Amino acid sequence: MLLNKSYLRIIISILLSLLLCSCSTKKHAAQPSPYFNSIQNILDTSGNNRSGLETFISRYTDSPEKRQAAQFLIANLPPSDRAGLSTEELAENLDYAFLARESTPWGMNVAWSDFLHYVLPHRVSQEKAVSWRKEFYTEILPLVASCKSMKEAVLTVNRWCFSKTGFKSTQRWDQNPLMTINRGWGRCEEAVILTVSALRSVGIPARQAMVPAWQHSDDNHTWTEVQVDGKWHYIESANPDYGLDHAWFSGSVRKAPLVISYAYGDAKSADFPILGKAFGCTLINTTARYAPASKTEIQLTDSSGTPVPDAGVFFSVLNYATFRPVAGKTTDSEGKAVITLGPGSILISAAQNKTSAYIGSIWIPGEQAQRPPVMLRLQKDNKPEGTVNFRFAYKDALNIPTPPKNSEGAKKVKFDSIKNARLQKLTGMKKTAGKYAPQHASAIAKAGLNTPQILKAINTCPVAHRKSLLDLISIMPPADLLTTKAEVLISHALLSDQARKQAESVGLRYSDDIFIQYVLNPRVMYEQPSNWRPLFHKKFNFNKSQKMQRLLRQLGNINAGISIIRRGPLGDSLSPEEVLHTRTSSLASEICIFNTAALRSAGVPARYLDEQGWVEFHDGDSWQPFYPQFLDKVGNKNAVKESTAYYSQWQSISFKLPHFDKKKRAPQYFKDFTISGLTGDGIFQPIEKTVEGRMDIKNKSWKISIPRGEYYLITVQRNAHSEPTISVHEIGK
Repeated sequence: MLLNKSYLRIIISILLSLLLCSCSTKKHAAQPSPYFNSIQNILDTSGNNRSGLETFISRYTDSPEKRQAAQFLIANLPPSDRAGLSTEELAENLDYAFLARESTPWGMNVAWSDFLHYVLPHRVSQEKAVSWRKEFYTEILPLVASCKSMKEAVLTVNRWCFSKTGFKSTQRWDQNPLMTINRGWGRCEEAVILTVSALRSVGIPARQAMVPAWQHSDDNHTWTEVQVDGKWHYIESANPDYGLDHAWFSGSVRKAPLVISYAYGDAKSADFPILGKAFGCTLINTTARYAPASKTEIQLTDSSGTPVPDAGVFFSVLNYATFRPVAGKTTDSEGKAVITLGPGSILISAAQNKTSAYIGSIWIPGEQAQRPPVMLRLQKDNKPEGTVNFRFAYKDALNIPTPPKNSEGAKKVKFDSIKNARLQKLTGMKKTAGKYAPQHASAIAKAGLNTPQILKAINTCPVAHRKSLLDLISIMPPADLLTTKAEVLISHALLSDQARKQAESVGLRYSDDIFIQYVLNPRVMYEQPSNWRPLFHKKFNFNKSQKMQRLLRQLGNINAGISIIRRGPLGDSLSPEEVLHTRTSSLASEICIFNTAALRSAGVPARYLDEQGWVEFHDGDSWQPFYPQFLDKVGNKNAVKESTAYYSQWQSISFKLPHFDKKKRAPQYFKDFTISGLTGDGIFQPIEKTVEGRMDIKNKSWKISIPRGEYYLITVQRNAHSEPTISVHEIGK
């Protein structure tokens, strides 16, 4: 099987089996740790960071509570954290979590289990783990010290977050809280990461909650849940426009198909059902907290009616003109799965052994008492084609209006002052860049409050490598410029120039454009940034591997020794150097990114084709495929059927969306239609990159090119209530 990109890692993680024991509140020194087996697994897959983790665990022999907390943290460490977090980083996080517990009026009133799951954790989502707790505690504690209640403290912390960031779309990988402060803005999930971290820094339990995909509009949303005096509430992150349990989405969430709240570790939930448990994370189904909710049962059988146990069942909504999964469940021994969902329409699907089943499920409160049970029967050659109307509009008795904003009333001047103070810092950085390097000011200013590091790099870089440095700065995403250091930028430029010369010495030559994009560029795909080049340049270069084949064989031998380990929805991807050190991977994409980085470090232009699942390198004449799992098929464009389809002439498909004939605007990809494939799990996966097309503006017809294969054209037409009529037609062979 090819190394395909994981579009669905959060959903797939729900289907993973529970690895952890439940939290114990017994703290006797002789009591065996309930986390023993999990800790051993973490240590065995931490590479050369094992001794650091062991030192951290043994640090708290004199404090039973801290010892248990340390064991709890380690037992649930995501792969990237177990490979990359130092003893000092882990200890600072734990020590300051306990300091907040002991130094705030509410700290010791937080239940021990809530402290472990919602105060102690060092991370919130898939951001890169960094040391934020000491800095936040030092700055925020004085602000909340005079608060007369926990609620007042929550609102104070949220206002502090507002002073640090605003909302703006960013990139696909999550910013850590320090990055968001440096940049001055972030998208909703990055605002959550900042807000949850800030609340935890002063001992207030907090967690992320989200709608994985809306059904009444495209995209999704995530926000902060915070515990006040033992009860959970929600707030809009880094936005003090509203108070507790009020936000701009309070009305919209009443139509949510599903709401998920995240807990670090194996958590219990007395009020809401557990949606699933993955490694290091519990997903709590809090839909009923926000919207009408109904439990439903799915019965999965084969074509003869025999129940199918241990099979994945997926639940998807229409979003961005395709079916986006919001949850997955595994059938029990009787072929049944139970889930609680919000109102509206869901596509329920399953696939196994070349059989599949698809059915729509609709529940409209007021028209039906509950969501009806569902029968899914797997069939061979089952094609999910046809036209269906998805409904979700219902008469909501609550009819929650959007409350007035604090920033639009009497407090507008105060809120504007807070916002302007933040923006002035960023403006100052931009002016500084303009004075120092006017030709490159726009690129440098992307670094936000990290601009001084960029200017330092330009000022201290050797003249011979300054062009490469400036080229590098011009192509780096803002998120990478936010955290980089001057010495790291100079190292990338210097070592890339050296690697290019070494490659030229063995006859490998290429253009400057290829060099900039596919050698100098440290970013491969959507991974978190890391400084992999110094280590990789020493290990992978043409001084040691005088021929391309020897270099590729060296990589192949490493790839053969990489083990796949479990990963949950928390944690960022393993960096290239962490893959090398641990010889592990939690996602197939990490192996491809590792190989791409290794080739670039040797001066070989390389890129990762994430929709295909392999790497390409440039041999001086053209791009050649490199399959990390197939060492004997280097350069073979017919290695597998997917590569044959990709490198052969693409098929051409023409179509028209008739309902657009009378509309003034043209149909848009991801809004009105998509081309989607089907995964082995029977999930629709939209094609984003491996598709080329154009529209004839005169008659509004489309002509696209795509590798040969089976795809589905999904078209969407929404009514006045935004309810979609969806048509699905198979295209291509």
